[in-house]
Amino acid sequence: MKRPQFNKHMNSDEFQKYYWYKTELQEICRTYKLPSYGTKYELTRYIVSFLDGTSIKQIKPIRKNRRNTKEKNSSNEISPSTPILDSGFSLNNEARKFFCQYYRVPKFSFTKPMGIKMREIEQLNDKKATVKDLIDVYENKIFTDLSKNNEENTYQWNNFVKAFREDPLSIKFNTPMKVASILWQHVRNSDQEKKYNTNLINQHYDEIKPYLKKESLYRD
Repeated sequence: MKRPQFNKHMNSDEFQKYYWYKTELQEICRTYKLPSYGTKYELTRYIVSFLDGTSIKQIKPIRKNRRNTKEKNSSNEISPSTPILDSGFSLNNEARKFFCQYYRVPKFSFTKPMGIKMREIEQLNDKKATVKDLIDVYENKIFTDLSKNNEENTYQWNNFVKAFREDPLSIKFNTPMKVASILWQHVRNSDQEKKYNTNLINQHYDEIKPYLKKESLYRD
């Protein structure tokens, strides 16, 4: 079944069967005057509430949009004791520079658990939280179970690719990512579960056959 166009009369269960890009979710939220700032999970929650009959006026932002705040920290103003909220702190280039200085490394990348912790602090409006909490998360002093994180479950394409590459059959193709993309297109535009399984290779074998390695002896 091909994904239908979104409309306000759509059943919320039907809506959640399909894959929606974040930009699409944001556009839906703007069209129907819903909060349009947040993660894919948060945007989806707003839309599901709307489809379930909740008044638009009752659908409030889960988190405050802090990206538009005029107050910004420079890296030299950040320390482990800097409050996360109401200080101008954000996971931006200045924060990245601070962590480079703190760990004495030339390059620093924020981790998923750090992002999750930031959203948790914002959702709870935790005024006591400081940069030290993010440091503890980065150093695994605070454990974050990604498998139980709602936002992690929205990374369906990433999880699909990971599962495909773990399938021994994936090495039989010259361009595994191209094959994964073809299979994903079929799953994404359908109402089936957005997960990889080996049967997809059998179902779409004729389409992906040109990408098989010549020495491959795989047959349907």
